[in-house]
Amino acid sequence: MISRRAWARIHAIYDNVHAALWALLCAFVVWTVVVVVPKLPAAREKFERVRAQEIAVENKFYCEKWGMPVGTHTHTLCTLDLQQLRAKIAKRMADEWNEF
Repeated sequence: MISRRAWARIHAIYDNVHAALWALLCAFVVWTVVVVVPKLPAAREKFERVRAQEIAVENKFYCEKWGMPVGTHTHTLCTLDLQQLRAKIAKRMADEWNEF
């Protein structure tokens, strides 16, 4: 059988660990608010910029692959068609997600 003294020590350890975990949680929340949240808009802008560049490279690749060199009217039309196709696919996916 465990003595009262041992139980008191166990409760003290438990209380200290419990307080330390709450302090750690509070510190994490403060760190997130101070460090991470202010950087979110810049990270999103960078992501969108990189994505737009990747899409432009893909559009160029496919239009050239299909025989429409850069700088021609047909290449411009091809790029516009690909943009419309991407928009339709994105809308379709968004609509499917909204059904759930």
